[in-house]
Amino acid sequence: MTDTTALGLTRVRLLKSARVLKAYFEQKLKINLELLTEPPKDPIDEGMQFDLTVSRFGIWGVRASAPLTEKVQSEISSSFHGLLGAMDNLETRLEDLILMQRRMEASFDELPSNVIPLHKQRYVTNSPGFSQIHDKRWILKLDCLIESLSTSDIHRMALELHSQSQRYAFLEYRDLDRTTRLNLSELLQLGAITLFVPSILDLTMEEQDTLKQVIQQDTTQRPLLMVGAQMAYADLRSTPTIHIEFLALLSRAYIKLSRPFAEYKDKGLIHYFLDSLAQNPS
Repeated sequence: MTDTTALGLTRVRLLKSARVLKAYFEQKLKINLELLTEPPKDPIDEGMQFDLTVSRFGIWGVRASAPLTEKVQSEISSSFHGLLGAMDNLETRLEDLILMQRRMEASFDELPSNVIPLHKQRYVTNSPGFSQIHDKRWILKLDCLIESLSTSDIHRMALELHSQSQRYAFLEYRDLDRTTRLNLSELLQLGAITLFVPSILDLTMEEQDTLKQVIQQDTTQRPLLMVGAQMAYADLRSTPTIHIEFLALLSRAYIKLSRPFAEYKDKGLIHYFLDSLAQNPS
């Protein structure tokens, strides 16, 4: 892959993430936003211009259909900085790994014929849009129920699973307005993000029914649900406010944290959960 191609793919991924944020704030603020991908020629009357840390990605700001308060501008700015900055860091690490692999391959070529390297070179598929190194990020296909007595551990597990997936945004369900939460079409338009619900008990029956319809769609291009629970599955089944069909679909992948989250991460057990979520739904 040439450097020009790599830069082009990076820009495509960053723009896709920026559009998700744009759609999120349009839903939240009930206004229209235009994503500026060229430097504005005149000052932006309604909206905001980003500083160099974001505009260097080719995303210069947003133009709004209504005035934005300082608080809203700050929230939009920090969201774009946080998401795009994190993605940029991942791309930089990827480039470093590519360079390291090339150097290793060159050193293997220089070895005498009677010397066998201890580590075999990795062979990867030439899938479009991927570099010459093995992509360790999981394509998650199963929604999941995460049980723990600790709400903090539920959140940390969901965030860890998301960070190692190919989902490009992590969004908390309650940050969506009620109209969006109850509209299947609008939820699906959020695309391949991770949608986090801290507690299944916080969902109304109507919300559970809508999310059940989300789960029944193809996983690839729709939000993946990660839902927390502070009680056992058997107890949830007997809870009158729980939609049984929704619970059954959601719990096809069921993660029960009987120990603190840190222990699972320190012992490298997160990969077992990722492997399970990457399986095709039955």
